[in-house]
Amino acid sequence: MNDTTTPAMHTDALYRRHAWDGRAASAAHASRIWLLAIVMLGLAARLFRIDHQSLWLDEALTLQRIHLDLSGLVADSFTNRHMPTYFLLLRLLSFFFGAGDAWLRIPSALFGAMSAGMVYVTASRIGSRNAGIIAGLLMALSPLQVQYGQEARSYTLVIFLIMVALWGLLRLARHPLRAAVDVRGADAERMGWGAYVGGTIAALDVLGDAVPWLIAANLSLWLIWRSLAPSSQTRNAFGRNWLWSTVMIGVCTLPFYVAIFAASDGHMLQKFDWIPELSWQHMWVVAGSVYLMRMLAVVKFDLMHTAVPLLGLMVALAGCAGVIRTHRRLEGRVLLLSVLVLPLLILGVSLFKSMLLPRYVLWSAAPFFVLAGLGADLLPRRALAMAATLLFLLGAVNLGPVYRIETKPRWDMAAATLAANVRPGDTVFTADPNAPTMLSMLKPKGELPLDATALVTSQLDEALARWRQGSRVWAVNGRSALGQREDLTDFKNRIAALGTPAVEIPEGKEITILMFPAPDEEAEPN
Repeated sequence: MNDTTTPAMHTDALYRRHAWDGRAASAAHASRIWLLAIVMLGLAARLFRIDHQSLWLDEALTLQRIHLDLSGLVADSFTNRHMPTYFLLLRLLSFFFGAGDAWLRIPSALFGAMSAGMVYVTASRIGSRNAGIIAGLLMALSPLQVQYGQEARSYTLVIFLIMVALWGLLRLARHPLRAAVDVRGADAERMGWGAYVGGTIAALDVLGDAVPWLIAANLSLWLIWRSLAPSSQTRNAFGRNWLWSTVMIGVCTLPFYVAIFAASDGHMLQKFDWIPELSWQHMWVVAGSVYLMRMLAVVKFDLMHTAVPLLGLMVALAGCAGVIRTHRRLEGRVLLLSVLVLPLLILGVSLFKSMLLPRYVLWSAAPFFVLAGLGADLLPRRALAMAATLLFLLGAVNLGPVYRIETKPRWDMAAATLAANVRPGDTVFTADPNAPTMLSMLKPKGELPLDATALVTSQLDEALARWRQGSRVWAVNGRSALGQREDLTDFKNRIAALGTPAVEIPEGKEITILMFPAPDEEAEPN
């Protein structure tokens, strides 16, 4: 057969190929710009007033732990059911940057911003760039994600690592035949398996909250395995890759969980007695704060006033639309499992032992926002551009209370007041048994520890005995963590034997300091 291709036809085909390559390069460049914009927006939202809120109990314990020697840090972590990984990272950084409130929290801000970037990348891969923009904006501007992005704990790092693992898992779901090729083969989905295994190992080795991810991931791998032809070499090959990935994850993580179990004497659930009992109200607090853009009062287990009430409904509708759009696709089912397994597991356990807390289901918000982005992507292009703009504006307004409202007790102010006024021989009585730790860790720089000047106790009998012996008593009413706060009137009635306080000092909304002079003193502070 004669070649009928003319020079003009060849030139036209070459032009079309160059035009296609140009459009692809332009699209890739635009995607990188949007990724950078989402990450920078998430970082700005988390760095803004990052030191505005005082450290609360969990963060004070972080500060205390990173100042232990290496063996003490590891032992204390395992004893308190934590992996030492994140605390070792903070300990290393503290050598270079110090251990101020802001520096302790900056790694969380960085990982939170990177998580928003991973949400954008994941939604863009499954849907479109527009889906990624909506999903990334939700993650970047979520009040709860910003709150934990300003906290010296490992939650944002775990979210980022699980999103890396989920991105790899979605690659396997998108290319199940390649996922079944031996990873040493040229056509193997090495990047997908590597991201899934590496992200899962790292997440599990940072925080035990990642354990439910392993359940969701293996259910997803079962769905991928089931999608392959029955009784085929492909299904068997995928099973071998799955088995090896499980072995690698187990070898790299199980020893640490055995150490935690041994350090807790096998009584894991008994150490969660401080969590409030399961109720419809608490379920709403978790759902509203984790998924529906509401702000959490950290120590009250309650939702704060929202600046944009309609925003939560819009996100819920977008999430439902995303589920409907993707439920027939393998990637959509993997996403849905990633959202549902964690809260359903926590709810199931809570029927016997209450475990429901917003931070324990925090990472499931990331795949939910991916689904919401995919749901919003159903809008017409022009409407979608308007929706993204509106989401940015409403999300920014909705974040306002995060930077203004006190959500953590002002133990820093209480510690400064006591450091300035307590004199040798005084007694400090605290209603909260963790308050001595807070007052010690948050003392002003350069000041002696409070217990070097006064006796600090949570035993009322001891405080009364010292008062009768001529010691002034500073009574501190306030809570350091989640739980019921004793009403100030009830607190005064409980310590009525000390008489009438000479001084009453409110420290923020949660803490009040009362000073009782010794029986033979004038009712005046020093």
